[in-house]
Amino acid sequence: MSNITLNASMRSNLLSLKNIATQMDKTQLILATGKKVNSAIDNASSYYQARSLSNRAADLTALLDSMGQGIQTIEAATTGIEHAIIMLEQAQAVANSALEKGEEIIARVATKDELLAAIQSGKSGLIVIDGDIILSENQTLELKDGQSLVGKKYLGETGSSSLEFNITNFENPTIMVGNNSMIADLDINYIASDKKAGSGIIYADGKTGVVIQNTNIDFNINSTLDGYFGAIYGGEIEVRGYLNIIDNGATYPDYSVNHDNRVNNGIIKSTLALKDNAVLNINMNGCQSQGVRNANIVLEGNSILNIKTNGYQGINIINSDITMKDESIINSNSLSIGMLNTTLNMENAKTRVNMKVKNAFGCSSAWSEHQMLLNMTSGAQITTNSGVYEAKDNVYAVLPDNFWGNDLSSFGVTQTSTTAPDLSSIFDDFAQYITESSNKVENLASQTSEEKQFDQIIKEYDKLLSDCGYQGINLLKGGNLKVVFDENRTHVFNVLGQDITSKALNITEALWQTQGDIEDVINQLNTSITTLRSLAENLGNQYSVITTRINFTEGLTDILETGADNLTLADMNEASAQYLSLQTRQQLAINSLSLASQSAQSILRLF
Repeated sequence: MSNITLNASMRSNLLSLKNIATQMDKTQLILATGKKVNSAIDNASSYYQARSLSNRAADLTALLDSMGQGIQTIEAATTGIEHAIIMLEQAQAVANSALEKGEEIIARVATKDELLAAIQSGKSGLIVIDGDIILSENQTLELKDGQSLVGKKYLGETGSSSLEFNITNFENPTIMVGNNSMIADLDINYIASDKKAGSGIIYADGKTGVVIQNTNIDFNINSTLDGYFGAIYGGEIEVRGYLNIIDNGATYPDYSVNHDNRVNNGIIKSTLALKDNAVLNINMNGCQSQGVRNANIVLEGNSILNIKTNGYQGINIINSDITMKDESIINSNSLSIGMLNTTLNMENAKTRVNMKVKNAFGCSSAWSEHQMLLNMTSGAQITTNSGVYEAKDNVYAVLPDNFWGNDLSSFGVTQTSTTAPDLSSIFDDFAQYITESSNKVENLASQTSEEKQFDQIIKEYDKLLSDCGYQGINLLKGGNLKVVFDENRTHVFNVLGQDITSKALNITEALWQTQGDIEDVINQLNTSITTLRSLAENLGNQYSVITTRINFTEGLTDILETGADNLTLADMNEASAQYLSLQTRQQLAINSLSLASQSAQSILRLF
């Protein structure tokens, strides 16, 4: 190009086109980005000011996310409080119900005469046996509906409470309960030289709503009369805690000798329900004595039925219906028969029947009242002297007449082991086992239905609080929340949680012995509900503070971004007009260059 000579006019036009192209590039960049300042070269002052404002706006925007998560944490807590208050109000309603129908103490009695007078008063409520009472010969106690005999332990006090009966020529029952009667925390001692059919120590025939709780029944009968005597006779009865039925009479283990007059029963003709962790221990010594006869027994929860018959031709369960639920267990020990002509319903896979007997099951046409039926849910197990048998599928089996044995492999169950049961821990020292099992369940089962409902609600209350955490922070179990309000992290807002679990609020397990105990619980629940409402109000105020700060930060972020835009954003109308003007100028410059070159082109005409 250095060898090419341009005239002044052409050089001027080319320079003008170059300048126009440069300006068009800048204008195109402005139109593409919308900014008049795209780098420090464009305007160093505006560029760095805008960048500072934009950076602060970005920092505040990041804090907005943190504040929003803080809001969610508080919302999780306030939602939990709302429902926790509802649960405490439910617990309060249960306690009020218990208070309304709470049993009044009719009398505290320490003598036979005081006891008889309290019963004769006809009042409903508790008759507290304050010590050991020996009753007159052949004495009957006939409780009215709603009357209960309880020992001092029922009120949480120490010391023994017992009743002793001496029967010489008597055919009537000893303690005749009424509807909704309770026998609790008592030792009942029964000595008799006579018995008649239909008699019993606790006689509940035709009665409903009867409760027997933490009670020992010891009896010794030296009878010369036939008849079916029962420590518990008839009625619809709920067993709580423990019930120990102990026959202290003579034992006849010799199979060569028959003593037909020794037919005693632990339970006869009763509908019995063992609740929760209840334990029923029956130890029968008499000849042909039976643990359970003509009865309907339901075992629920972790309840246990232990039966031992030590005498000649003793039968643990006969002509009865047994239903096992949840994780209940039956342990059976007998010199003769475990179950005879009985329906055994094992409704849960974790139910277990353990037998150490001569014959686990018997089915005889001599007793026409029942057949021997096995109804087992898959997984239920029966252990006999022949080994362990498990129902791999649901089993319904009718044992044939004259079946006497331990092998169940032909009735739809699978033998999983040939190991015989080891029940030595229970039956080798039955007296010691009874003492130990009674101590374990005494406190567990002294609860009424209202107390159990109350405890269940409080357990669910605590579970609810455990579920109220958000991103690892639970304000209802003492957790704290920190929310940062400024980009320098110098302004930190603390949201202080509070432990409102039942333990922190002093809401304890329901073991209400008196009306005063229930009233104390109701007052504590009122205080707890007030505490929860106060916490909800406090969290609501903190929620408002954070919400206000979020609104402020959002507004400030808008201001900062607008300030940055004012420094860098272009006027698109102006940029568009400028670009159009540059296009026009470019076209004119091209035309001018063309005119300037015509003078040079005219020389070509000379050739």
